[in-house]
Amino acid sequence: MLARSVWRLLGRAGPAAAPAAPQAVPQTPAPPQPLAETSISEAINELESDVVAAMRRLNDGLDQAEHCSERSEVRSREIRGGMAELREAAVQASDNSAALATATLQVSEAAERVGAAMSGARDMLDNAAERAAEATEMINGLAAATSEIRSIVDAIAEIARQTNLLALNATIEAARAGEAGKGFGIVAQEVKSLSLGVREAVDHIRNRVDRLNQAAQGSAAVVTDAFRLVGEVNPVMATVGEASQEQAAAAAELSRSAEATARFIDTVRDRVGEVDRVALAAAQENIDARRALAEGARQAEGLLERFVPTLRHTVFADRRQHDRFPAECPARLTFGERVASGQTIDLGFGGALLSVADPEIKPRMRGTIAIEGVPPFPCRVMARSDLGLHIAFERGEDEAHAALHRRLAQIEEGYRPLIEQAQEFAHRVAALLEAALRTGRLSEEDLFDTDYVPVPDSNPRQFSNRALPVLQAILPAVMEEAKASDPRLVFTLPIDRNGYVPVHHPEYSQTQRPGDPDWDPAYSRDRRIFDDRAGITAARSARPFIIQSYQRDMGSAGIQLMREVDAPVRVAGRHWGGVRMAYRMA
Repeated sequence: MLARSVWRLLGRAGPAAAPAAPQAVPQTPAPPQPLAETSISEAINELESDVVAAMRRLNDGLDQAEHCSERSEVRSREIRGGMAELREAAVQASDNSAALATATLQVSEAAERVGAAMSGARDMLDNAAERAAEATEMINGLAAATSEIRSIVDAIAEIARQTNLLALNATIEAARAGEAGKGFGIVAQEVKSLSLGVREAVDHIRNRVDRLNQAAQGSAAVVTDAFRLVGEVNPVMATVGEASQEQAAAAAELSRSAEATARFIDTVRDRVGEVDRVALAAAQENIDARRALAEGARQAEGLLERFVPTLRHTVFADRRQHDRFPAECPARLTFGERVASGQTIDLGFGGALLSVADPEIKPRMRGTIAIEGVPPFPCRVMARSDLGLHIAFERGEDEAHAALHRRLAQIEEGYRPLIEQAQEFAHRVAALLEAALRTGRLSEEDLFDTDYVPVPDSNPRQFSNRALPVLQAILPAVMEEAKASDPRLVFTLPIDRNGYVPVHHPEYSQTQRPGDPDWDPAYSRDRRIFDDRAGITAARSARPFIIQSYQRDMGSAGIQLMREVDAPVRVAGRHWGGVRMAYRMA
């Protein structure tokens, strides 16, 4: 029997035999709904469709904005990288410009010194030219004097020659005179000797004068050449001096330009620093914007996930006319020639949630469904979601519907003890909260306080509210007593309408460990808001009970497949939230 299968699935032996299945009673079509109810139902359906579509568009827009922000962040980082390179280049250019300014200043100073030296050299050459001219005049005068001396020497030489001839004649005449002319002969001989000495001295003087004249002529030629060279070099020196002055002026102008360039580069470097700071600020703003957009997208996605359960679990908008039960039953869908196989995730009199892999099955398709042990009957595809394929049953053969009723009665019978246990737990929690209100430990405003205050430095984020201290005092005992009633239970928790869990069991209420992302999600689960689909369904459902299956993320402990039975909690005539009693399936 399926009842025993359910009990085995939950790890419990169950009753020895299932009670007798209800008799198959032919069902008549449901009477038409009043016009007002039909209008409300249609309005709610349209509201749901519009809000879901708008939220999906918003989510898509936020995703695109996040991508744009991410690209902008990348561009800002690239700008920062370029600015860093430009700043380094500007620093190098500034150093080079400063070095160039120093070098050109030194060149300018050297050029000025060269110009001054050239000017001094030109003055010295001018003085040398004047002295050369004077030397030329003196040498020319010396040449003239030597010429006059040579003439005098020549005259003396001629006199000496004639004196020698006279002395020779006198000697001859003295020899003829004999003894009488002997003294005269001696004088003549001395005169002859003296004339010979004079002639030798004159020859010696002539040679010296000739050499002096040659030297004077050579000096005159050298001085003339020097004077000519000075005349040729002097314009060159003047040109060099003028060029040095021009070079000094150009170097000075270049030095001023280099200094101006260095100052400009310093300005550029400062601007680069400002741009870098702006790019850094822009990158940080993009990071913040991307985080905000990601958080907005997450919030929008969470709102989208919460909207439909929240809307559909209100009394006036609940489309379910029958309860749904988690059940894994083989099923086969047929749409014309297309056949798809899968299994049910949950099952009720009005429809089922199926796990079917065929992506070609689209909403609004009509066909038949065959669930194990139940004859085929008509169905219609309502939607496809992350949970699976949502199927609505349509009116078919009475025999098929009677078989479905019997199957569901067996499933419900298997869950009935768990449902009653959850409802009892909800009643006890409500009684504790009512008592706290009566005794004044809590005010109604505090109990229904939704101004959740984040706990500093908590991750995952924990919260407190005004009712927390009292709830931490009165709830643990009843929670532990409920958990001890069945060894398969993982947790038994009260949860308010927003998914806030004020108190958890001690093993899941450990102090957070910063920097340990595996520990906190698994063992620091108190004072958190669980507003995922399972949590918000348990929190907002006003139905007598809800049974649901889901995967529970336990961080380092992995993913746990859970099945829980939930019941609503009403306090002071208001829906406060619910209780969750979770059973481990594997």
